[in-house]
Order: sequence, then C-alpha cells, then structure tokens
Amino acid sequence: MTFPTTIHASVGQSIIHKATRLFAGCVADALHELLQNARRGGATRVDIHRLDRDHRTILRVRDDGRGITDPTKLLALGDSGWESDIVSSEDPAGMGIFSLAGRHVVIRSRIADAEDGWQVTIPPQAWESGEPLDLVPAVIAKGTEIEIELSKTWADELEQAVKSAAKFYPLPVFYGEERQLREGFLKEAARVENWNGCRIGVFLDKYAPHREQARINFHGLTVPCRLPHVHDADGGCGWYAKVDIVDAKNLQFVLPARKEMVQNPALDALREACEAAIYRTIAREGHHRLSYAQWLRARELGISLPEAAPYLHLWTPRIAETNDVFPGERIAGEPMVIMPTQPAHIEQCIDRVLKPGDGLGGSPVRAMPEFAGYGWYNALTHVLGVSFQVETGDETLYYHEDAVLPEKLVSGRVDTITLMLALRGTNDSDGPAEIIVLPADVLIVPTDCSSNLDDIAILLRTDCAIMPGELASLLEASCFWPNEDCDADSHYTQQAAFEMQARFAANMLLLGEDAAVLERVREAIREHVSWLIPKDRAIRTHLVNHLVEANFADNDDAPSKDAAE
Repeated sequence: MTFPTTIHASVGQSIIHKATRLFAGCVADALHELLQNARRGGATRVDIHRLDRDHRTILRVRDDGRGITDPTKLLALGDSGWESDIVSSEDPAGMGIFSLAGRHVVIRSRIADAEDGWQVTIPPQAWESGEPLDLVPAVIAKGTEIEIELSKTWADELEQAVKSAAKFYPLPVFYGEERQLREGFLKEAARVENWNGCRIGVFLDKYAPHREQARINFHGLTVPCRLPHVHDADGGCGWYAKVDIVDAKNLQFVLPARKEMVQNPALDALREACEAAIYRTIAREGHHRLSYAQWLRARELGISLPEAAPYLHLWTPRIAETNDVFPGERIAGEPMVIMPTQPAHIEQCIDRVLKPGDGLGGSPVRAMPEFAGYGWYNALTHVLGVSFQVETGDETLYYHEDAVLPEKLVSGRVDTITLMLALRGTNDSDGPAEIIVLPADVLIVPTDCSSNLDDIAILLRTDCAIMPGELASLLEASCFWPNEDCDADSHYTQQAAFEMQARFAANMLLLGEDAAVLERVREAIREHVSWLIPKDRAIRTHLVNHLVEANFADNDDAPSKDAAE
C-alpha cells in the first residue's frame, strides 16, 4: 500500500447532512444568532413578531441593516460571506443560519443600492439534502426578514427567549409593538476598566459566582467563564469580574453555538487582567483582609497594597455537635495571643480556665494562618501547645490531644488539675517557649470515639464548685454529636436523650447516687406522666422494683418532698 507524501485539513461534504445537530435546537440559540447577524449587518433596530397564519405560528425577525449581499453563501456552511473588517474583528463562522436547520424558513433581503430584493424558501428537509433552492424576486425595504415556522416548544419559549436575547443587546429590539428592556452588563459594578478592546467590571460579593452565571458578554451573547474571584481570608468581602467584549478578536468562542470561550493565551491574559483590576479596586479601598499570599500576588501584578487590617477575633471554644469555629468580638490595639485549634472537649475545658482573667498576658484570639507573613501578625505571641496535668494520690496523668490514656479511666474527684500552655512569639521561633501554668477545675476525657457518656471520663478537682446544670451543659457542648445514619432517631430525640444522660451523670458526681436517681425519676414523671393527671387532682405513687401503686390523694394534702411537680 502506497501512502501519500502530504496531507491537509479539509471539511467533508457529509457534514452538511448533520446540519440539524450543529445547534441544540432551542429558540434562544436561534434568536441570538439572528440578532448577532443583524448587528453585524449595520442594523439600527430589530423587530420580532409572532404571527398566526393558516393554523401555523410564525416567527418573523426583521432588521434594517445592509441586507445580504451574496445569497449564494447563505447556506454555505463555514463561509460567512461577511466583509473583511467584520471577519477580522468578530470571527463569524458562517454557521449561525444553521441554528434554524430542520425548520421551514423563508428569507427575504435587499441591499440599499439594489432595485429589487430576493426571497428563498427552505423546507425542513433541504437543510441536509443539499437540494437546489429557487431565488425569486421579493418586494422588501432595505434589510433582512426571516420567517420561521414555530413548533409548540419554540412558541411556548419565545417570549422569555426574546427578553433574554434583548437584555444586553446593544440595539433596540421590539417584540410586537413593545420595546424590550435593555440593561448594561456591567451595571452595579464597583469599578470598570478598559483593557484590550474589553471593559472589565469589578463586583463586590462575598460569595463566588455560580459556575453557570454569565461572566462574559459579546454584544448581547452572554456565556459563563471561569474568571478570578478574590475574597478576604476571613470571608468578609469578595470581589469578582465580568467582561464586556467590545472589539477583541483574539477572544474566541467555541463554535458553532458560542456557549463557552476557547481556552487560549488571550483568555489567560484576560483572566490576569481581571485579577489585576480586582486588586486595583481593593487598593482604592485603603484597607482589606486578604491573605498574605494574595498580598504577594497583587505585588507581582504591580499593585501595592497595605498589609491586612491588624485585628483578629476573640477565641471562643468550639462545640462538638458542629465542630465549627464561631468568631468572637473583634480584637485590635491590645496584646493578643493566638490559640491553637484543639478538639471541642479540650477547648471547652480551656475556656473555663481562661474566663476568669488574663492569665495569658493578652486576649486569646483565633489563629489565621493565612495572615502569616504580615509583620503585625508575625509579632504576635502564639500558643504552641496545650496539656493538662492531673494528680490524684501517687499518680500523675498528662492529657493532650494525642495522649494515650490508661485502660480504665474512672470519673470522679482528683487532687489537682493544671492547664499548661507553651507560648512563644512568632518572631522568636529559635528561642525557648514560655510555659504558663494555670489551675483548672474540670477535665472531660473521651476514652473512646463516641458521644456515649459511658465512654467519657469526667474529672473534677476536689474543691470544684461547678453546679450540676452547668456541668451537664459543659458535657453537651464538649461531647454531643448526633448519629446521622438513616435508621437513627431524629436530632431532637438524640439531643434530648443526651441531655437527660448528662444531667444524670452530673447529679451522680456532684450530688450522689440517691439524689441523682430521685431527680431522674422526677424528670421522667414530669416528661411522661404528669400530663395524664386531671387538673386540680393529686396522685400519690409508691414504686418498688417493677410494682407501681398509684392512688388519688385529697387535693388539700400537700405533696411529699420528693413528689413530682
């Protein structure tokens, strides 16, 4: 077999038989293509009408542009027939008319200096068959008129499609007698810059735009595109860009439907220009909360920004159920100590130690690693690590996040509990850490990865004066998280059960077994029995093992001390 010495790119004739598959086949695509052709043809307005004719629904699109000069190129797939200046600036593909493929279409057109216009009728099968179509004279004013027989789907979608197509289109569009509303694509932008034939608008929004949101507008044709979104490190503000293309021939659309941008060097340059425009907008604000990495990136782009505003948020302990960080009040202009992130039960116990006063030499604040590099942040003292020391009898237990616990750790009173924190300034990374020792009164130690209170040890200093309700709340904040399996009880039921167990455990430790049992019985009666007792009546009960005796008592008899309320 002999091979040719060269090959070259070509378009096979069979592509014409697939014309109906070049576009998605929706009326919105067709309207966008027709409006773009009208604009390129020098139109000053476009009129759209829906007509009922011979039991058919017709869409008529009429413009007052230059008209179609060479009708022989109308159905030449890939040959646009536009003048060289339009070809150079807009890259028309010669495919737009095929957005109507598979439909019955009538096209009329006349150029300004022609004595007569012309008309061609394209039946549905002719789009793919390649059969010859007759051009006949037509009486028409300068411009182009296209009539399309509408399917029910197109007819139902037409009104909304017209509104959408006209929204950012630069020319007046009339639907019937009603002029369609137009809107600037960069309306409400905080700032607009001109760049290489584009207008870049910078918008303020803490949330990144949805990936399907239109970010680029080409004379009314809008497409989504991944463009920069710059946001504060602590989620306060965010900035993103949208682009109005005016005359930028190197920014190209994926053909034929033009619903996304071609990924090429011109688009990469546009993204960088958008990023720079965002940083210039931020610079005009005079303050920001960008990360240090973003601050460096702005400098790479030639934009000088001040350091991030020097404040942090007061440290507050996390809650086990959500494990989220809830920032406290803003701290600025005073000594700050950066706290490390620890499991919720450790943070809750640390919080009890730090609440009474200033044992750290500054306000405890949440770490913001994104700010590491700024001079003010580097100068702050930070806690390298935390550990609890527990002493009881002759035994000493050290507890921290990675500690290996004794096989059986029992809840109860201990001699002392001490919180030890290792502190060091970030700028003094080579120096020794300062150890601060603070007294603690409660330590909650999960002995297993579970929110079951049977797997949690509660250690109390001998003189701990915590109240049962306070301890129960501390247990819930430290250890409760719901089981989210599909066969588990509801969140409310699980939380109510944990709260009851936590109150019982707190009463057992602080009040003793008898008081804890009596309180749990009272609670059960209040929850499950009291609603059965008739109003203004009293019942006396006697419970032994599984035997329950109940009798109505005289209403004027005072309830016993341990009776349910």
